[in-house]
Amino acid sequence: MTDRDAGCGPERPEQEFATELRRLLGAHMNVRRFSRGQLLWREGETSGMLVALRVGRVKIYRLLPAGRSVTLLIFTPGDVFGFLPFLDGAPYPAYAQAMDAVEAEVMPRSVFHQVLAAQPALALELITLLGRRLRDTFDVIQAVSTPGARSRLASALLALVPDAYLAGPRPRVELPVSSHEFAGALGMAPETLSRALSELVGQGLVRRIRSGRLELLDLAGLERAARSTPS
Repeated sequence: MTDRDAGCGPERPEQEFATELRRLLGAHMNVRRFSRGQLLWREGETSGMLVALRVGRVKIYRLLPAGRSVTLLIFTPGDVFGFLPFLDGAPYPAYAQAMDAVEAEVMPRSVFHQVLAAQPALALELITLLGRRLRDTFDVIQAVSTPGARSRLASALLALVPDAYLAGPRPRVELPVSSHEFAGALGMAPETLSRALSELVGQGLVRRIRSGRLELLDLAGLERAARSTPS
């Protein structure tokens, strides 16, 4: 889960690739709209579509055996996703759901294969983008596996700091989902998340600005908190 706000600095490498991919494939894509809460696809489906997000947000999540959902990725305008069934023919490994009213350019698998056959250089760039997606997912797994609610939250907040951030003003971050969903993504109850956040606030590491928006006052302190283990 990362802050992809275009106002926080130059385009990130992933955004640059997504922009180029949309330029190359835009003529072959059609506009679709999805209402809030609508599924773009379900885990296990194979009828894939490439999605270039114009408006709104889409979350990728998995359902655990106990019925709890874990949010793996949040996509925002400018992102391109939905590649996996295009590449290996296997089912989608997670659900994709519109978090807001969504407008996107989409392309079915058959058209994508035709374009890729005509422009094989895109395959290498696609592998690079998928590698970045995989690294983002590993970051989520690391945050969830970190022992202790306080350290898990500190690690997750640090992951929200924009890549373009330079030392200077204290960074402000916004939770990409509701606090309830954010707690679920970190493997904790909402009440546990609230207590952990209160601890970080009380230690002078974080300041609440408004609901879902925080100012990180001490990055070094948060890094130490992320590495700490519960007593």
